[in-house]
Amino acid sequence: MIIQIIPAKRMPLSLPFFDYSVPPKLKHKIKIGQLVKIPFRSNEEFGIIYDIKPSSNNKKLKIKPLKEIIFNKPILSKPQLDFLKEISELYHVSLGFLLKSNLLPLQKRKLSDLGQKSSKRINKPAKNSSFAKPQVYVYKNEIEKKEIILEKLKNGRGQFLILTPELSSATKLAELLPNDILKRAVTITSELTAKELFAKWAQIWSGEKDVVIGTRTALFLPWFNLKNIILTDESSASHKSWDMAPRLHARDGAVFLAKHHGAKLVLLDHTPAVETYYFAQKKVYAGENLDLKPFGKGLEIIDMRNERRAKNYSLISLGLLQEFQNIKDGDIFFFLNRRGTAGYVGCRDCGNVLKCPSCHRTLTYHQNSSLLVCHYCKHTEPMPTVCKNCNGVNVAMYGAGTQLAEELIKKIMRPDDRRAVIRIDSDENDLAKLNTSESKIIIGTQLAWPRINWQKIKLLAFLDADAPLFIPEYKIIENLWRQLRDAQFNLPPTAKFFIQTEHPEHLVFQSLFNPKNFYDQQLAERQALGYPPFKFLLKLFHGESSPDAAKKEAVKLASQLSALTKNNPDIIITGPLETSPARHAGQYWQVILAKIKYATYKQSIRFLLAQMPENWKVDPNPNSIL
Repeated sequence: MIIQIIPAKRMPLSLPFFDYSVPPKLKHKIKIGQLVKIPFRSNEEFGIIYDIKPSSNNKKLKIKPLKEIIFNKPILSKPQLDFLKEISELYHVSLGFLLKSNLLPLQKRKLSDLGQKSSKRINKPAKNSSFAKPQVYVYKNEIEKKEIILEKLKNGRGQFLILTPELSSATKLAELLPNDILKRAVTITSELTAKELFAKWAQIWSGEKDVVIGTRTALFLPWFNLKNIILTDESSASHKSWDMAPRLHARDGAVFLAKHHGAKLVLLDHTPAVETYYFAQKKVYAGENLDLKPFGKGLEIIDMRNERRAKNYSLISLGLLQEFQNIKDGDIFFFLNRRGTAGYVGCRDCGNVLKCPSCHRTLTYHQNSSLLVCHYCKHTEPMPTVCKNCNGVNVAMYGAGTQLAEELIKKIMRPDDRRAVIRIDSDENDLAKLNTSESKIIIGTQLAWPRINWQKIKLLAFLDADAPLFIPEYKIIENLWRQLRDAQFNLPPTAKFFIQTEHPEHLVFQSLFNPKNFYDQQLAERQALGYPPFKFLLKLFHGESSPDAAKKEAVKLASQLSALTKNNPDIIITGPLETSPARHAGQYWQVILAKIKYATYKQSIRFLLAQMPENWKVDPNPNSIL
């Protein structure tokens, strides 16, 4: 008998398993998924049994014997191990690293505690059903959302996973559930301490808890009887890991997990992603209630060009100013995508814009420190009095940030308005003030979004909604669309919603009155460009200490991949392309894109990654191309 074991440590991608023999006294105890001790080089390591095979006929082949079985009962199920293997292959991450990341700390005391729980284990591995089409539900309000979740919870059996995009949304969802469900539930996020995670991990493994609410971290739990998965807010960009491998979108992970465990998958949102909408229309997913309607809240789109014609050069339109001063109680939320005083600083004489010497992004002026700051790589420098390019003195600030908005709002408040003005961004972050019962005025970036009490908002204003409109990223408009719809969804029926823009005719604003139009036009654009959902995108990227070295390495790999796929119509290689910013974390980065036919995307990804050096990074289904 030969057993394949995954060592619980980072290993080369080409060595996911190692073969070991089984001592005669252990042969009748061996099971897939068991935690074991193995001799590894000159040490002993933990590992998980992945597969059991007949003995080799090659008597000359020397195979080390298994050292010890830690638990007789498997610590991970075969479907979960297959899920980890697929993630490893498609996301270019060591299987051993994934395994180690998703096991408990392998310490003597903790293993002893887990051993005690193993004898009381409730759940037994269940027979898996065949994988069904994911079900798409679009809800119109929180009550409908809660009813859908509760219906699935009450009618389902086995383990139940509810995925949320952020910690705050996991906490809010748990608050909606009745006590009988909460008694069965645990909340799992990446912010748990090791001690907290151990206790909850063990409760799930032992079967004491069968309902899990969590972020994408929860995909990697010890599922033995997983029957139902709900992905809430499925179009949220926060479901995607972009800065840490595996760069997994929770929606993709949920599909893989459901397939391996034979679980039912529900995709739930008030505004579905463009890909989800398309797949539901084409019956790849089973769709329900996809006839989206405008939310119909107090929406007013302000054309800021008319404000300029009327000699109003303020950040706040006259209509918004009047509405703001008429509201005497309740919360008001002024939203901006930028922090600081000015979005960027430039010379009106020569047009030179001040940029970070490291990453070449525009510098933001902060009045309180009189510094120019790069919010990307943290470079700072003094505000210049003359232009570095032409020595002119006509240096000006453009755009607006939260700091400038805060100063302006304090000036235009009525003298008798005693509401606190709170700024919430990465520089100023007094979240405790948000939890007070008193009425307040909030100026904030996206950081404030999940933390405010939406039911107290009387007025929400996007002070500058145009910032994302002309960034060359294929999902940037969809992200703004979801943000606008999410604001409408969260606002009370009586609240006012002002959107200030110099492009009121833009698709994203006009589609708030006709949502179907947004999806139709976005799908037409993406089909023309070969973007999802018409092609699967695979982003490959690599950094070097010099731009020339990065470009040389990228050109070499792009040429190799293009030559290997020139007769394969299912794969189109594009690039290399320079990232924006070009320099990050001390390195210059280049990107290669592969546009892949959906019918063969897994096979194609495996083929491409087999040709790729291990020092390259991989981002399947990226949120950002550059």
